[in-house]
Amino acid sequence: MLLNSQNVISTSLTVRILGWFICLAVIIALGIVRIATESKFAFASLMLLPVLVGTWLSGRAAGWLLAAFASALWGYADYSSGKFLESLLIPLLNALVHLVNYGITVELTRGVMVLLQREFNTARMDRLTGLLNRRGFMEMAAQQVSIAERIGASVVIAFIDLDRFKQLNDTKGHKAGDAALREIGARLQQTKRASDICGRIGGDEFCIFALESKPGKSHEWAIRLHEDLTDALDLHKPAGVSIGVACFESMGRNLEEMLRLADETMYEVKHAGKGKVLVRAF
Repeated sequence: MLLNSQNVISTSLTVRILGWFICLAVIIALGIVRIATESKFAFASLMLLPVLVGTWLSGRAAGWLLAAFASALWGYADYSSGKFLESLLIPLLNALVHLVNYGITVELTRGVMVLLQREFNTARMDRLTGLLNRRGFMEMAAQQVSIAERIGASVVIAFIDLDRFKQLNDTKGHKAGDAALREIGARLQQTKRASDICGRIGGDEFCIFALESKPGKSHEWAIRLHEDLTDALDLHKPAGVSIGVACFESMGRNLEEMLRLADETMYEVKHAGKGKVLVRAF
């Protein structure tokens, strides 16, 4: 039912592959110069740069491959210079030393990447539910809007609001309220489709953004979603769920307006008696 962003992934993969081959070409060029000058010029520190960039673009394994190739090329340059004909051990040891240095660069770069990714994710995740927070949701949804415009896909946005959540907090305590929110987050994680974007965008408000290939199926999907979330709250009564779904068959609006219309649809449900689903096409 869903369209995904495979074209975006492919583009990113192309950039990574192209970047890695450029780094490899730089290493080869430096190695050729060293071989041609009979090892008179040292480019060990310069080779660190393509190793670092290649690791950053393509990951640890690709970085280690560049490091190994650069080290082997360095050792071959030493050997071909004729300075160490009496012993092959010296070029081998030189190559090994450079491999260690380049390997340290790969691991340090990888460590920085992991740390930055962790910080990036933390800033965009809701710790209580494990879903995206409002900032993360808006960023991801904006990307999906661009994809929808490019490929001509329709968009479905579901606003989810917990009914009687304040009553749950008042009668059973905030721990009970937090447990209900966690249960909703877990159920959304379990039932969402691969390219759905789910986020907790307010205290007891959640939102799903999806690219649709069959808008006519949206009502059935919304009904199943309501049943799943109502079941998830079975042990957290009196809390319930109201869902407003806005379907956009063409991309003539910006993200903020689309979210506003979905939010208004959800409030129509709240004013009509709560605990139901309303789907509107725009």
